[in-house]
Amino acid sequence: MAGRTSHSAARGLAQLIQKPWLFGLLLSLAAALIPLPASAAVNLLNADGSITTLSSPAESVVTLSPNLAELVFAAGGGDKLKAVVEWSDYPQAVKKIPRIGNAFRLDMEQLLSLKPDLVIAWDSGNPVDVLEKIEALGIPVWRTGVSTPEQIADLLENIGAALATTQIAKIAADEYRQALRILQQQYQQSPSFRYFIQLYATPLYTVNGEHLISHALAVCRGVNVFSGLTTLAPAVSHEAVLAAAPEVIFYTQSDKPKSSHNNSVEIWSPWLGSSPDPRFTRLNPDWITRPGPRLLAGIRQACQSQQQRGHQ
Repeated sequence: MAGRTSHSAARGLAQLIQKPWLFGLLLSLAAALIPLPASAAVNLLNADGSITTLSSPAESVVTLSPNLAELVFAAGGGDKLKAVVEWSDYPQAVKKIPRIGNAFRLDMEQLLSLKPDLVIAWDSGNPVDVLEKIEALGIPVWRTGVSTPEQIADLLENIGAALATTQIAKIAADEYRQALRILQQQYQQSPSFRYFIQLYATPLYTVNGEHLISHALAVCRGVNVFSGLTTLAPAVSHEAVLAAAPEVIFYTQSDKPKSSHNNSVEIWSPWLGSSPDPRFTRLNPDWITRPGPRLLAGIRQACQSQQQRGHQ
């Protein structure tokens, strides 16, 4: 009986093959009825080259840096963001999301209660021991990082893959790349200038040539006077800055009246006296120091300030 059934089935299949249009139709119907996996595994590249693997795109996520919250929203995943850290204030909607601490100290009990599918960390901004504690709780950690303006677009797309928001993330990444190319073309013939960037006034912190900020200011041919230092964000002395003879001192003054950043120019008086050089130029810290889409606004602000000086 079984043999006859097998023979009959084979004869029926042969007849179908002789009618390609019918065979193709049946294959299409069969493919539609085969259950597909709800979602595929996602491999996320960490800043150190290792891989964090998710069995499926994350439905709930926690970010450990203000710029990461901004990137998640830009990539279309704002509704999946369950908690952020202090100073996460852009876009406006992020201000309504619960805080679980700051970049260095987290409320682990609160984090565990949220049961996030993924924690996104900033490799150079979050302590290793904090991230290891999160992983010990069984929560996947993705250690992100960028060193050039171009890589921000790549990170947007990777976040889109992690959160299954690929279409929105790709649009955001493409718009970012186009805007960056326009800036690069606009300033590629500008005269070069030597600068010092002051991130903090006391102590006096800056960045070296490998830092994202240095690559960003290179768009308008800025040359960091401390590009050769080995530390990514070193402390320097006022004497060392003046010896390096920058033409411009960029400083990141805050819009908050009581911020310690707002005495940035005045603290140089004992060293400069009445000298007109170097020039001082204020940059918005939220634009130039947060690796995200608004870095373009920081580049534009810095480049325009030097272009205006050149026309004076």
